[in-house]
Amino acid sequence: MNHKDKVAIITGSSKGIGKAMASILADEGCHIVCAARSVDKLEQVVAGIRAKGRKALAVGTDVSDRQSVQSMVGAAMAEFGRIDILINNAGGPLAGIPGMARPVNDSNEFFDVMEKMTFANIDDKDWDAIFNINFYGAVYASKAVLPIMMKQGAGHIINISSKAGKIKADIVPGMIAYATAKGALSRFTEALAYELMCEVSPIRVNAISPGNVAVTMHENLSPEELEGYRKPEDIKDVLLFVLDTEKSVSGDIYGSETMKSWYEEIREGI
Repeated sequence: MNHKDKVAIITGSSKGIGKAMASILADEGCHIVCAARSVDKLEQVVAGIRAKGRKALAVGTDVSDRQSVQSMVGAAMAEFGRIDILINNAGGPLAGIPGMARPVNDSNEFFDVMEKMTFANIDDKDWDAIFNINFYGAVYASKAVLPIMMKQGAGHIINISSKAGKIKADIVPGMIAYATAKGALSRFTEALAYELMCEVSPIRVNAISPGNVAVTMHENLSPEELEGYRKPEDIKDVLLFVLDTEKSVSGDIYGSETMKSWYEEIREGI
């Protein structure tokens, strides 16, 4: 499928999966709006995209703030005049918790960190922070771009969910807020896609579950401990699959490890 000169907004694109997707879509010919709280890191990502011969814009954005998200979309429109793809990627199990989302040295330290986030220990402020970034950020951004995509007569929203939000999936203790937020995001994906289909809208909505990916928290782990993790760039195949209107189905949630919808995975016992 031809993505040349399409404009993609990617939240949380200063590092990890978001940074990888920015590079992947630039290679496919897209112009990229890189959004995250860390503007310095965004500028490095933007420089890499421009080196590929594509246009790029760095926009400092806090997705938990509705006005910040509106400003991000406004900056994208001012620069490019259109938005073809929105990828709601910003988030993480400890997103928004000061001092928590940091590299750990081994699995024992990871479990010690997560123990502080179990249901017995997590406080309301941390629940709100995790939910605001992992769920409401996607709601705010989708709300902001939909009128633009409707006017264009085309567009694709992709939410980056997690296996933690999948029905009956095992989770690490301490991910209860994250799992709940990602479960809500997955159901939001399905419900929004269905509403748009009922309106005979051309706008597509999907979610991707990337699986176990090594991100900032894992960067100090030993090679042995990293063997069970995938690299951020491994999301390429499923990302391009989902963007292909002849292969993916709007409303479905796809696992990047299997390239199948969650419903197919459940039926097959995956």
